[in-house]
Order: sequence, then C-alpha cells, then structure tokens
Amino acid sequence: MKRRADPPDLRLLPPVAAGWAATWLGLTLPPGPTVVAAGGLALCGIGGMAQARRRAADHPLGVEPLSTTVCATLMVAAGLALSAALHVAAGTSGPVPGLAAQSALVGTALTVTGDPKRIEPAAGEAGRGGRSRTLILLPVRITEVTTADGTRYEVGDSATLMARIHTPADEKIWLDLLPSQRLQVSGKLQPPRDSGREVAVLLADRPPQVTGGPSLVQGLAGSLRADLREAASGLPAEEAGVLPALAVGDTSHEPPDLTEALKRTGLTYLTVVSGENLIYASAALIPVARWVGLRGRAVTGAGFFLVVGFTVLARPGPPMVRATVMSLLGCVAALSGRRFRALATMAAAVIILLLIDPWLAVTYGFVLSVAATAGLLIAAPGWCDRLLDRGVPLWIAGPASATAAAEVFCEPLLVTFTGSLPLIAVPANVLAVPAAPVATVLGIGAMAADAVWAPLGHAVAWVAQWPVRWICLVARTGSAVPGAAVGWPTGPGGCAALLATFIAGHHLIRRISRSRPRQIVSAASPSEIGLDNKGVGSV
Repeated sequence: MKRRADPPDLRLLPPVAAGWAATWLGLTLPPGPTVVAAGGLALCGIGGMAQARRRAADHPLGVEPLSTTVCATLMVAAGLALSAALHVAAGTSGPVPGLAAQSALVGTALTVTGDPKRIEPAAGEAGRGGRSRTLILLPVRITEVTTADGTRYEVGDSATLMARIHTPADEKIWLDLLPSQRLQVSGKLQPPRDSGREVAVLLADRPPQVTGGPSLVQGLAGSLRADLREAASGLPAEEAGVLPALAVGDTSHEPPDLTEALKRTGLTYLTVVSGENLIYASAALIPVARWVGLRGRAVTGAGFFLVVGFTVLARPGPPMVRATVMSLLGCVAALSGRRFRALATMAAAVIILLLIDPWLAVTYGFVLSVAATAGLLIAAPGWCDRLLDRGVPLWIAGPASATAAAEVFCEPLLVTFTGSLPLIAVPANVLAVPAAPVATVLGIGAMAADAVWAPLGHAVAWVAQWPVRWICLVARTGSAVPGAAVGWPTGPGGCAALLATFIAGHHLIRRISRSRPRQIVSAASPSEIGLDNKGVGSV
C-alpha cells in the first residue's frame, strides 16, 4: 500500500514570515523608529488577543482561529523587530566601532569563536617583493581593547581577524587555533565591509600569543576532527579532502575544482554539515544506545546529548544551528510525551534563533537551510506520492522529490548571487544521495577508530573512500555534461523571473494533466466488481 502524506499545517508560517520581515527591517532601519514600531505592533497584538478572548464565549469553537493567528503574527513581529533593534544599537555603540573608523592601532584580548580559514590572495594582489601572501581569516570576540595611549576598554564585540602570513611556521600557529582559545593580538582595526554582527576587522601581521584554552569540550572536538583527517591522510587527495567534509563538515582540504563540480551539480549541501549529517549520525548511534541497555526516555536523553555533542564536533554553522534547535525541540517534545510536528518545530526553531541572533535573517546559509527544509516538509511528501502512483520506484522517487522540492524552494534565493541554475541537480542527487549516509557513518567510524588505534582508523577510512569516490565521480561527470548549469540573471530581478517561471511551469503541468483522457468506469453492481456487502474486495 502506498503511503499518503498528510497535508502540511501551514498556520505557523504567517508568524514566521512576518517575524523574518520584521527582523530584516529592524536590522536595516535606525533602532529608535524600530522600537516605536515594535511597541505599536505589540499593543495591537495584545489588544486584539484580549478582544478575541472576550468574543470566545459566543464563538462555537472558542477563540477565533483567524484572530489568534493575526494577533500571534503581530506579537512575533514585534518581539523580533525589538530584538533586531537592540542588537543593532549594541553593535554601533561602544569604543570598537569608533576605533575602527579611525583605523587605530590597538592591542586586543580575543576569544576564538570559529575555525581559521586559509584563503589565497586574489589575482594581482602581492606582498613585498611581488610575492602573493596567504591570509588567514578567524572569527573572534574582542573582550578587551588597549589603545596607543594606554586606555583600556572591556568589550564583547564580534569581529573578524585577518592575519597576513609570512612563514610556514606562522601559518601553522594560526591554523592550529581552536574555538574558545584566548589570545593576545596587536593590530589595526578597520570597519567591516558589510554591516552585520561583526563590528570591525582586525589586521594582524604577527602570530598571536595564546593565553588560555581551549575548553575541554572544544579540545576534544578538535582532537577528533584531527583524528579524522589523519585517518583519511592515506587516501587519494580527493577522497582525503571530501571524507572529513561529508562526515563533520571539515572542508579545509577539499579540492577547489571539486567544490565547483559539487556546486554545478547541486551537491554542495552534502559537504555542508546540517540536519542530514545529524540524522545519519543518530541512525548509527541510537541503536548503540539501545544495545547497551538504554530504553524509553533514556534513549531520548542520549539523543539530546548526541545532538549537542555532534553540533560541537561539526561546528555550529547556520544550517547546523537550525537542525540542532529543531532536534532539541523534538527531544523536549518526546520527553514531555507530545507529538513531534516537523513543520511546527521548524517554525519554532526559526523564531527562537532569530530572537537570539537576528543577523541570521540575512545570512545566506541560514536562509537556504530554512528554505530547503520547508521544501522537504511541505512539498516533497506529496510529490513523492505522485511519483509512486506513477510506478516510479521508491529509491528514485524519494531522492528525486526531495531534491526537486529543495531546489524549487532554494533556487529563487540562490540565483540572486550565483547567476546559475544547476539543471542536472535532480539526476545527480538520485545517483549520489544513496552513498551519502554510508560515507558519513563510515567517516564518523573512522574518526572514532583512529582515536583508539590509528591502523584501525586507516582501515575504516579505506572502506569509506568508496562511497566518497562515487559521490565525487557523480559530481565531476555531471558537471562535465553540456548544459549541466545555465546562466540566469542575478539580483531581485533574477529571483522574480525564476519564481514566475516556476508558477508558469506549474500551471502548464496541471493543464496538461487535466487534458489527458481519463478512463471512464461504468456503473456496476458490487458483485460485478468483486465487492461484498461491506464494500471490501473479496479474495
């Protein structure tokens, strides 16, 4: 019997959409007017909810659903707009933005908040003697600033450190840094290129002085990530770079040409750690928890710690943060005995995250992650059922419908800055996706095995290279197909044009489906079509 997808519950989407728009406006407009507008929206929402409750006694279903939705939408928008305004006000106050505007030379105390990233200078950029210099980008939080005249400020501002590398030894020092480590760095503050959570860029020419850290958890995570890279070091360069990316999102050794091939075939998300990686890890480790004797809520509790631990290991980038909050909300629902509703959980996760970090509203990784998840939850189940009805095997229908839904929901956003449509994404995903869970689980296994005994880790990595090699082969072959990706206008105009194309294509497909001749079944008695008096087919 073919499964039937329940219609999605879209009641929480208006509050999410309104809250997202309010967050964006709160980040764009001055804080003062935003706070006033947020207060007005909150008063309207509270007043409307109170009036709806007074009318509840006369309404057969209690509080009117429409009134409740409208009031909830107003209050969510008010809360998120206020949060965005407060974050903007905090980011523009304090001494760091002013010192950055003056390009001041300062001494700083920093806490590392992310992994260092090695970048090559653009063509034409060179250091002294005409030699190009490698740069290291490092996300940090500035905790203390000391100016040239000795004035010291205690702050807590997010910034990006840009280090110029002079020797291989300097490069190793920077690349070995882990989140939570504390540093002393001298350099020049500069304003950031774009408005965002980072209030400054710190330019450094000398290696840092490490004054503390990392924490126990971050040290363990860094050690495990190094174990995975070491386990894969004996593989060919391509597989050695992609296996850590598939398992824990470590793309530090991924070949640039393969990165481009993955992008052209719509497979980039496989190497961006997100909810899929979390699902694969849970599917492998939860049975282990049951095997050691955990049952019921103890398994859910183990899942809770698994989610947190895997997030630290894989680094909490925007897609991973969304998946983590959804998973934690699901664990809370399971522990409380409530039914897990994926779409409602996603809506709640988005609202919580935008309240904590409004800058996620304008972070492409987070926006695309939410859009792809919405496509998987809203459109993919129904599309999969239609393919199954037409005789398409499940192993094709599942990946094809999921990929198509994610592409339809994401591409209008992607084309705004990529200017390219990956037409081969659906067949490439149908071929590559079955290998992704195997590669992810084996990669995690190689990491754990290498931490215990290096030869065992190398053996597991050797097995893991084969699904990785298949994914690379699909990416490279697909990207070489003529017309694998076509150009498309960028910006809002390209987004609107693609949305119009999708709508026109949808109406065309529906018209073609309705114009097909349908089989007419004549009326017949129950005995003629093999039904008994209860309407059940007889054998």
